[in-house]
Amino acid sequence: MYYILKNMKPQRSKERMLKGIISILILDELIDSPLHGYAIEKSISEKLGKKLPPGMIYVMLKTLEIKGCIESEETKGKTGRSVKIYHITDSGKNLLKEHLEQLEKLKNLLDEIIERVKHKI
Repeated sequence: MYYILKNMKPQRSKERMLKGIISILILDELIDSPLHGYAIEKSISEKLGKKLPPGMIYVMLKTLEIKGCIESEETKGKTGRSVKIYHITDSGKNLLKEHLEQLEKLKNLLDEIIERVKHKI
């Protein structure tokens, strides 16, 4: 484990982690209903408390679409312009299920760290 952490490039590792988190957030956004990219980006930015890098959400949507986790459908928006509406596929739902245990472990670990810091500072 030490060898892996020692040889990871911090910026690359941080970028991969952010992309993984955003992928899960995108899939989570689409569980309840199909959405267009701007709505997904706005919701995720609000959850993270900061704006995503320009265009990042659309790169992530395309990647998830290529992987078969989401599908898109072009339709006319309120202004008459063409918009892509994204929805989660069974493959995307399965991906979330597969990561559920890891997410729960991470949540528990973060909860422990938060509690320790609260009591020691």
